[in-house]
Order: sequence, then C-alpha cells, then structure tokens
Amino acid sequence: MDLIDAKSIFSPATGFIARGGFDFTCNPYLGCTFGCTYCYAAFLPQNPRPAGDWGRWLMAKRNAVELAHKRASKLAGRAVYMSSVTDPYQPVERSLMLSRGILEALLPHQPRLVVQTRGPLVVRDIDLLTRLASTRVNVSIPTDSEAVRVRFEPKAPPLDRRWAAVEELAAAGVPVGICVTPTLPVEDPEQFADRIAAMNPAVVVTQDFHNAGGKFGADTATAAWETRRELHWGAGEYARFVGVLQTRVTLYEGEAGFFPPPPPDRLSSL
Repeated sequence: MDLIDAKSIFSPATGFIARGGFDFTCNPYLGCTFGCTYCYAAFLPQNPRPAGDWGRWLMAKRNAVELAHKRASKLAGRAVYMSSVTDPYQPVERSLMLSRGILEALLPHQPRLVVQTRGPLVVRDIDLLTRLASTRVNVSIPTDSEAVRVRFEPKAPPLDRRWAAVEELAAAGVPVGICVTPTLPVEDPEQFADRIAAMNPAVVVTQDFHNAGGKFGADTATAAWETRRELHWGAGEYARFVGVLQTRVTLYEGEAGFFPPPPPDRLSSL
C-alpha cells in the first residue's frame, strides 16, 4: 500500500452515478485489495497500473480527512456516492480510518449519502451513519454460494459476514440496499430471493456482466467471463433469477438502481 496526497476528496459525479442523481463521488482510496475478477473499476483511466494488476495494489489518500473538513460545508444537502472506484471499507480502513474521518466531517452538514461496500467493517461506523438524516448503505451480495464467491472474489469478505452486517445495520435503523451486482451464478434462486426479501431492503439491484468489448468504460475481465462459462451461467440463467426475485421485491436493474436516498423532508412522509 502507498500513501499519497490528494488534491480533492470529492469529485463531480459523472457517468451513471451522475445520471442517477448524485452530485459528487468520494473515494478515500485508489485501487482495491479485494481484487474481484469482474470489477469494472480496473478498466478506468485514472488507474496508474494495468487492469491485470487489479487487486494487487492500493493507494490511500492520507490527507482525505483534512480535505473532507475543508470541503464538507459545500456538500450540505447534496447527494454523495461513497465510493465509485474503490471500496471505502478496505481491510486497511480498520487502522487508517479515512472513511470514518470523512463521515465525521460530513455529519454537521448532512449530505444525502450512499455508502457502497462489500466490507463488513462498515458496521463499525453505525454510530455515525445513524446520525445522518438521509443515508443508505448498499452492501454487495452478488451470489448465494460461498464457493462461487471464492472463484470471483477470492480476497473479499465471506458472504455470511456481509449478511451479518446487513442485519446489524438494519437493526440499528440504517436503510440498507442489497446489490446483487454483478449477479454471479446462483445455486438456489428461490431461497436466495427469500433471504433478500426477508431483510426488507430499501433497494435491491441486479445486474448482468458488462461487455464493452475491452473498450474504454465499464467492462468485465475475460477471466470472469470464462469462470462464468465454466459454471454454466449465462444470460438465460440471470433472467430466470431476476424473474424469481421480482416476485418478492421491487427490483432495479443495472444503472437504474444507483440513486441517492430522498431528502429528509420526504423521508418523514414515506
């Protein structure tokens, strides 16, 4: 891991994040040590290393909290997505506490915040998240199979720890989204759909693999496509799972599922 000095910690939202209604993105880190084989972020031009090195490097913005305190007042009521090109709850976040420091800086100014993570460490910050009037934590749970998870996400947290985080967040009153994105092979669609619905999530999102043909933008690495074929999962299986899930929950597909929580005045009327 390298420590770097960043010029800014909040960037104007672009692409599907902007189209979803977000004003800014916030990335305390560059790169990711979870190393998911399908991750679209590996292909983004701001990465200083080749896509094939994804998961083997991480840069931490050591001045992130200082920058957040300087800028936070400008974000009052604005929609912020944390994070778009990394996971804000990397294992090293346990000691660096950059994401926690950013949340502390944001609290007095109350932005509309979505935290996107597959890191169960997010529950450490429940004391801060419950003090944000308009927030949601999106937890990535892309399959019901731990064996499948290991094939695609070998260094990411086990699924049972993510489910435990969802339960703890929900019990504390933090709105939770469940992101089955990208949707990996599923062993038992009915049971998986039942488990998702039982959590009564604020948002449920599914998404098939990206295919940009290796061109600029969101894409899925060849290795992930090959693994999916080995596991006999394709567009047909994905569509059948979506059909099952739609009978249990209100479902968003792809980009449509990434939008900020409503303002506090609307929350009180829901």
